[in-house]
Amino acid sequence: MGFAPPSHRVVDPPTLVIVHIATAIGHTDAHPANTLPLCVRAEGLALDLRVHGRLSAWARTTGGGWLCRVAFAIPTGKGRGYLDVDQWVPACAVRPCRR
Repeated sequence: MGFAPPSHRVVDPPTLVIVHIATAIGHTDAHPANTLPLCVRAEGLALDLRVHGRLSAWARTTGGGWLCRVAFAIPTGKGRGYLDVDQWVPACAVRPCRR
């Protein structure tokens, strides 16, 4: 016996979206920039940004909400490096990408 509609869906091919990084990973521990060493500001991950990502699946939660599986890159503060991630995020962290 299956659910109608299904509780998850694969998106193939993946869809381009905009990801708000801080919302996607639940960022809550910000400190004023002037209290942090320059190396942390330059080399730490920049979380309060919106970046392009690829949405590849949807899943329903037991609370009725939706999660989406998104691959995206989190840049460093100076933009010289990045961390590639592929993770489940709350639906409110993504929006369609206007081309």
